[in-house]
Amino acid sequence: MDPRAEQTLVSGQFGTVTNKRVIYNRSKGWFSGGSREDIPLKHVTSVRLETTRHLVWGLLLLLFGIGLLQAAGLGLILVALGVLFMWGSPTVVVNTAGRDLNAAQGWPWQRDAALQFVEAVRHQLIAE
Repeated sequence: MDPRAEQTLVSGQFGTVTNKRVIYNRSKGWFSGGSREDIPLKHVTSVRLETTRHLVWGLLLLLFGIGLLQAAGLGLILVALGVLFMWGSPTVVVNTAGRDLNAAQGWPWQRDAALQFVEAVRHQLIAE
């Protein structure tokens, strides 16, 4: 195999990391797929993983949901949203030379995929 050939290291919900570039889903959110951004690895300066939690909103939704459980099915939806807000969502931010890219946010259960993506980018940055 040609050592100069592009090899995919990680591919998932947040994007793809190869030995030559990062294919990143910028502006990705819970209900939006974001847009594809192709970044040569030599332009990436850093990558980070953050966890975004909304404790106050989560607690309020949880309390209102518990109060409405007897009245309607709306209470169950509010409880579920409250739990998701308090659980926290992984957010991946890739910084490049010259500009910061928008963050890509995933569902709380996608934290392992986000960590795998971030670690693959970091490994490639160190390998260069």
